[in-house]
Amino acid sequence: MRYRVIQEHDRRDRIRLMCRVLAVSAAGYYAWRSRPESARSIQARMLLSAIRVVHQESREIFGSPRI
Repeated sequence: MRYRVIQEHDRRDRIRLMCRVLAVSAAGYYAWRSRPESARSIQARMLLSAIRVVHQESREIFGSPRI
């Protein structure tokens, strides 16, 4: 999660400073950035997208138990 925060702000702030503040190594961040997305991460992202569609189609009435 911390790496995603850095990635979202890398155009505005210095990467090394953000790594220091978030207590992660810059090398670890760059290694994470160059790795392909895992199959589990892809599945989780697709599931989250489907859940959001169902939630919107229910006019945002259904909560987690019904979805």
